[in-house]
Amino acid sequence: MGMIRKRGTFTLTQDNYEIVIRYEYYSNNGTYEQPPEEELEITDVWLNDMDITDFYWDYLDFYEEVVQYAREH
Repeated sequence: MGMIRKRGTFTLTQDNYEIVIRYEYYSNNGTYEQPPEEELEITDVWLNDMDITDFYWDYLDFYEEVVQYAREH
């Protein structure tokens, strides 16, 4: 499959709130000489249209969910 580089948005919607996480994702299947690589950078996080990026880094962790979403989409 080769190298993949993309930007995306992961959205978690509940009855009373919506969390939007914007990210940049990179993966490379590697070669015989070089192992596979994968990177995810979360660029910003929003809660009901309010920027909570700093709060996210201090108290929340959706990293694994966003990586899984980025792989599939």
